[in-house]
Amino acid sequence: IIGDTLSNVLSFSGHDVVRLNHIGDWGTQFGMLVEHLRDEYPAALKKDEEVDLGDLVTLYKAAKQRFDKEEDFKVRSREGVVKL
Repeated sequence: IIGDTLSNVLSFSGHDVVRLNHIGDWGTQFGMLVEHLRDEYPAALKKDEEVDLGDLVTLYKAAKQRFDKEEDFKVRSREGVVKL
């Protein structure tokens, strides 16, 4: 979000901006979300099935609560980021 905002401001100011996505910068939040989906909604991670994920904010909040309370989930979430 911060990088996108800075890019928008600099671009609006007339600067030439090159937007790059650092693939390794996924963050633990993606690992938490993927592991929560793997546990609670495994069909969401299969290519051949379509699943309505609804409100991703609700899913993220549930994943964050698990991350804060469950040590095993925390470890799997961090390891999941490396796999991404």
